[in-house]
Amino acid sequence: MKPQVYIRSVVKLGAEDPDFRTVISPMEARRMGRLLKRAVWCSTEALRQAGISMPDAIITATDYGCMENSESFLRGVLDPRTYDMRPTHFMQSTHNTIGSLIATRLHCHGYNATYSHTGCSLKSALEDAMMQLQLGDIQTALVGWYDERTPAMDESHLPGGEHAVAIVLSTQAE
Repeated sequence: MKPQVYIRSVVKLGAEDPDFRTVISPMEARRMGRLLKRAVWCSTEALRQAGISMPDAIITATDYGCMENSESFLRGVLDPRTYDMRPTHFMQSTHNTIGSLIATRLHCHGYNATYSHTGCSLKSALEDAMMQLQLGDIQTALVGWYDERTPAMDESHLPGGEHAVAIVLSTQAE
């Protein structure tokens, strides 16, 4: 018989940003874009509300990844005289940056996956978490869904919105 899966907490950020300084030091924050700050804050708060310090898995969903960093990096490649080429723009431009950063901050060495399927990223991440939990491979999962909008995305008419949602799932009710 498959174990029951419970939602231990859900944290969703709206348009207003919280005080990131409650979980991110100024030294860390200066190297993070807004999306990364929102993801770290959201996941930290979801784990706190769930009473879990270390999830067994971190599963992230993002349709486009850290677009602001990707765009900055690409602008620098196209015209290095006009735009500042920073290594952090390249390092933080990949889709798995968000889940990796959260895992690194938590010192979590468990299962870590990122789903980047435009339009169904969250569904894929939740299905993976459910499968891992029901197979008994893990007892807790931090599932996050993070995306940002940029002017270039609006100009290109790319679908999708801006969201920061963290969900803690567990086979334990409380």
